[in-house]
Amino acid sequence: MMENATRAITSASGSGVRLSRVLTIAWREFRHTVFTKGFIIGALAFPMVMFGVIGLMPFLLSDRPTPVHGTLVVADEDGSVAEAMESAFAMDRTDRATGGGPADAHTRGPFEEFDPDAADALAHLARVNITVKRVDIKDDLTAHRTQVQAGELLGLVEVPAALLSKASPEDLAITLLVPTDSPAKTTALIERVARDATVVARVERHGGDLAATRALLRRPEASTSRLSDEGDAAREDTKFRFILPGAFMMLMWIAAFTSANQLLTTTIEEKSSKVIEVLLSAASPLELLTGKILGQSAVSALMLSTYGVAGLFGLALAAMTDLVPLSTILLFLVWFVMGYLMVAAIMTAVGSAVSDLREAQSLVQPAMIVMMVPLILWLPITENPTGWLATIAGFIPPCGPFVMVLRTTGAVEPIPAWQVVAALGVNAAGTLLLVWAAARIFRVGVLMQGKPPSPRELIRWARAR
Repeated sequence: MMENATRAITSASGSGVRLSRVLTIAWREFRHTVFTKGFIIGALAFPMVMFGVIGLMPFLLSDRPTPVHGTLVVADEDGSVAEAMESAFAMDRTDRATGGGPADAHTRGPFEEFDPDAADALAHLARVNITVKRVDIKDDLTAHRTQVQAGELLGLVEVPAALLSKASPEDLAITLLVPTDSPAKTTALIERVARDATVVARVERHGGDLAATRALLRRPEASTSRLSDEGDAAREDTKFRFILPGAFMMLMWIAAFTSANQLLTTTIEEKSSKVIEVLLSAASPLELLTGKILGQSAVSALMLSTYGVAGLFGLALAAMTDLVPLSTILLFLVWFVMGYLMVAAIMTAVGSAVSDLREAQSLVQPAMIVMMVPLILWLPITENPTGWLATIAGFIPPCGPFVMVLRTTGAVEPIPAWQVVAALGVNAAGTLLLVWAAARIFRVGVLMQGKPPSPRELIRWARAR
């Protein structure tokens, strides 16, 4: 049966490979993929909307915060906690009275001197207009609890007297009662202010200097630099050291697999609907395969440029373009070409050998397990891009190009040149081997019908002359 199919393809293909036919097939593949609503919405419009939402997020969050107003009852021993909380809530009213800007230091009072982050929470989490009512912790609080239950009060804060002593028990806690419909942000805000106000009151009661205490407790910034073998110091940026390699790898992954999956789907659909037989009457299997891969490579390049330019634009706005030198971008493009061709070859070969997507899953799964290595080992490779794990994984096609992107973009010191050259050679050889095998499998499997082949049969097809 295999010989008959091969003979039929050979007789239909004619002799030689004509560039015009390859380009016609490539344009057909590109047009039928890109000029569709699904691609425009899913691959292009969605990222643009996502970047737009991220850019507008600060304005959306700060324009109209949820207002918080009402009465809060604070029960403590001497009114010091209630006074500190009242001072804290007054910060927001002072800001609004002065036009929304930060208040003067004397209007902020001791509360911000202890915890400026809590003061920021008052401005960013909500517009606060809370009236604090002071009561003695020894009084009967039943009536106040009833008011909280009825929703007449924002809450009731009970501060045991022992919490204001120098040696307060660790298991002693502030009690906060809120209505059942109290928003989570409001509850969290009151709880945080109550805890910080208790500390403020405790320090003031025992004669402490809040400003001095805060200065002593403030953690200094750390400036980390790495020393190279030559003695040069390079500034270490831990956050971007982890984020940037992953961003490059995911960009490459999305661009490669989106178009490669499209190759798998269209090949199976054309084979099931017999369209592939019509195409083979005008072009050889090699021309058809080359045209399909070339057309989808243009799709992949379009996605890569769209996402990549958006990412570089974001870095430019943040004045961080020095994190991505030109040499890194050029090397990334080389790895991308290899990675795409490997994935595309695998998907096209599998698509030509089966008749539906369910059959394709069992054949694609082994290759996908290997392709998942960069995702699984993202953090270990980024943490130690020159280690033995990263080095070995970079020489294993078809995941090698993705691993090398992580290594070259995540390394503080340059990867040894011999490793980069050797990885380029090994992965280039792997790319040629996979494309060659895919061409031979495509030649045989494209007209095969019936039971899907096993991996062993695919190897036999690739070796057939």
